[in-house]
Amino acid sequence: MVKVCIQKSEQPDVRRALDQIDFVPDECELVVIKADLCSTSSFTGEATDLGLIEQVLKIYEGIAKCAVVGVDNSGRKAADCFERTGVSELAERYYADTVDLGKDVKIPIADEESVLKNFKMPRTILKADVFINMPKMKTDENTTVSLGLMNIFDIIPGKREIYRPKIAESICDFLSIRNPDLNIMDAVIAIEGSEGRRRKKQMDLILASRDIVAMDTIACRIMGINPVNVEHVFRAGYSGLGEYTEKNIKIVGRPIDAVRDKFEY
Repeated sequence: MVKVCIQKSEQPDVRRALDQIDFVPDECELVVIKADLCSTSSFTGEATDLGLIEQVLKIYEGIAKCAVVGVDNSGRKAADCFERTGVSELAERYYADTVDLGKDVKIPIADEESVLKNFKMPRTILKADVFINMPKMKTDENTTVSLGLMNIFDIIPGKREIYRPKIAESICDFLSIRNPDLNIMDAVIAIEGSEGRRRKKQMDLILASRDIVAMDTIACRIMGINPVNVEHVFRAGYSGLGEYTEKNIKIVGRPIDAVRDKFEY
């Protein structure tokens, strides 16, 4: 059965969360961390918590080369995000790389049935022995929520606006090529509300799962949102890219009812 860990703490412990979902960090060549860094807002809590990223780097210190990736197509913005969020300094301290996926070498993926026509996957993502997805818990006025699956959508290179009418299908296409090996959601400070009236919501939570769809499903429930009504979550589960049937998801740590707090969107 798929496990999702819900940890409630003012000082989240990533290693303990991984133990609870039976994830064992093994020695490998390359670990790639996709955090949510390139936000347009400057207030605290909009980007993935730096302390959580550091905990992951510590876990893999000495057993793998790590790379924290940023997403942008102009090149300059990703560097600004690394600098503004403190990731540049953190990566240097742990001898990790920072990678701008906008400048990364792209590998053509041929699939005529794909919504992502002529899609080219960033090489760093394909090379990863362990691909770790580290999203924020947020609402979104267009997709209701922005969680693990939307953090994956942000990787798609090029003019992403051409895919926005088919976000759910695009995410499914991506996951069929490269599904994250581990997902750790930052809900220490979550974000609710729509553009122009975004606000922080102190949750003191982290979620962890090997299964991106299961994690997003449980996150929706915590936020007071029915995941069946979130198209990209439902479609990814229905397409067999993760577990969305809640009776097949085992919650470890805190129960949903103990941490549920309705989000406005």
